[in-house]
Amino acid sequence: MKNSLTSICGAIVATAVVLFSCGKPASDASAKFEANSATIAQVFADFEAESDDFFTHFNAEAVWRGTGLNAPDTVTLEQVTAKYKAAWSKYDYELVSPTNFLPGVNPQTKAVDGSVRGYFEWNISKAATDSTEAKSVRVKVYESFDFNPDGEIMYTQVYGNLAAGYAYLDE
Repeated sequence: MKNSLTSICGAIVATAVVLFSCGKPASDASAKFEANSATIAQVFADFEAESDDFFTHFNAEAVWRGTGLNAPDTVTLEQVTAKYKAAWSKYDYELVSPTNFLPGVNPQTKAVDGSVRGYFEWNISKAATDSTEAKSVRVKVYESFDFNPDGEIMYTQVYGNLAAGYAYLDE
């Protein structure tokens, strides 16, 4: 009886230790995810506003994974800055879907790590000119954002058929 009581007490203590020790990292990851989600909400607002503040959310060493046809493996912040500024001069962007941010996981450990993912729909439009009508297209994308400990974006991926959208707008 004494051994079984000791075993039960030991199991209860072990369970409590596991539950309470697991609680803190999950809450830390949850807090990071919430803070990083707020950053991405601001990133999207700055992008729509075509504001240079957009670029302040990224670490100077940030990279984008090239996901388009024949795209390079990585694209630097400097390259993205030039491309986005050129795109902003030609197109207008509006996020038309709700921002339902999803927590990302570490690819090795599968543990929630504070990164932010999501499926979004963007309306991209091009103003009319003397010889062309205004056009717009909706593009559905999957985006992911990984952060450093300082809350700066270090790694971004954008999957969607943006090239087809731009081709339609430019035809």
